Amino acid sequence: MQTKQTTTILASYLVLASFLSLATVFLFYTTTAFSGEVRTSNSGILYTNGGIGEEEVTSLHQMAKDFSLNLVFSQGSGGKIIDVDVMIYNEQNAAVFSLQQAGPQLLVNLPAGKYRVVATYQGIQQSTVFTIDSNKNTKVILNWKATETEEIFTEDTPE
Repeated sequence: MQTKQTTTILASYLVLASFLSLATVFLFYTTTAFSGEVRTSNSGILYTNGGIGEEEVTSLHQMAKDFSLNLVFSQGSGGKIIDVDVMIYNEQNAAVFSLQQAGPQLLVNLPAGKYRVVATYQGIQQSTVFTIDSNKNTKVILNWKATETEEIFTEDTPE
């Protein structure tokens, strides 16, 4: 009888320990989703992505000087958006960088040159051309205009 109770207690402790281990791993990965980690793309370009919450915004703001490109994604009157698919092409129209589900801020370290970014959010694509200078951080803001829930105010222009 004593052995059966001991076995049951040990099994309970093992289940509890497994649960706590999984919970710890889950908390680690959810709280460090943005750790200011600089990553390297498949093409060898350094980048970091994030910008949700004060800590991330502050961290990215401090890191921006170390990157040649600062992409910001917004909607309407400046609301931050995520889940933007990004492709960056060089002057020869070769893809040099891509990232899915980016935003609201993406820092990329590109060499000096002329580039085109193509970004897609909710099926709507935007594109712009920009130049990276060797000693300067270039900021590009892509804004998806007002949604159905936002009012658009226009002025009538006399003819």
